[in-house]
This record gives sequence, structure tokens and C-alpha cells, in this order.
Amino acid sequence: MSRTAAMKFALVLLVLSAGCSVISPDTTSDTAVSFTIAVDAGMFSDQRPVRFIFWNAEQLEIAQRNASCSVSYNAGTETEEVHCPDGVVYEQVTPTEFALLRDEIGDRVELTPGSIFVGERYRLQIAGLSSDNCNTTAASIEDVARKATVVVEDLTWMTTEMACQEPPGQ
Repeated sequence: MSRTAAMKFALVLLVLSAGCSVISPDTTSDTAVSFTIAVDAGMFSDQRPVRFIFWNAEQLEIAQRNASCSVSYNAGTETEEVHCPDGVVYEQVTPTEFALLRDEIGDRVELTPGSIFVGERYRLQIAGLSSDNCNTTAASIEDVARKATVVVEDLTWMTTEMACQEPPGQ
């Protein structure tokens, strides 16, 4: 291979790798991640808090294993019973949760769950009572935290469409 061809090949490799993350998704660090999340607080009711729920990679794996289990409610004993297929043991998962009132949100929220580290897969779910005080508005994202500060923008928001009753006289 000529020197010119080798230089062009190296340049192409450099350009192609420039967009790649320095940290591979399989490599984690001990640096905790903070999140800056763009939110239109006006979508939510001022009557109840908006919940920001974070799962780290380990919790996501446990939740995946738990997915084959079912939960039933025993009306006689007023308890829930968990039933899993043979070989699957149900494990409780407790994600990190923040509950903020609409007035505490503004147009951005900065949160540090403390359980998600650079290079780790995570899931963020945001949900709250809609501004109509009837429906629920929610969004979620699952990704790899590639930097110490993750900026979450352009979420796809969904709102339930329940037949909300209007108060008498309206």
C-alpha cells in the first residue's frame, strides 16, 4: 500500500471514529451521572407532584428477569402474590425516584440519582397528572450515560385520553 493510500485510510478511520463515544457501553466508571432534563412544566397539574424515576443497569437486568413473573391480588387475604416460572426467582427492584411539584420544575430539572455511573445503561421515566387534572402525561428514555452530565431534551411526551368529567356548572 502506498504511503498516500495509507494516510487516506488512516484519515477515514479517524473521521469514522470521531463520532463514537470514548467510553464503550460495556465500560463503566465510578463517576456518578447528573441529568439535566428539559420539561414543559405547563403540561402538568399543580395539584400533584411529577415523578422522575431512574433505573440503573443492574435494576434493568433484574426487571427483565422479573418480566416473566405475574402478580395477582388475593381479595380474601388482601395481599399480592408473585408467581414466577420454574427457575426464575422474583427480586424486588426499587429505582431512584424524585417527586417535584410543578413550581419546582421550571423549564429544566437537574437531578443526580447517585446510582447511575458514566458508561452505564439507564432508564428515565417521567410521569404526572396532566394540567387538565384528569389525564396522565409521561415520557421515557433508555440509553447509555456517556458523560458525567447527561442532557435529556426532545422527549416524546404522551398523554392519556380518558373521558374526564367536567365539574358541574361548566
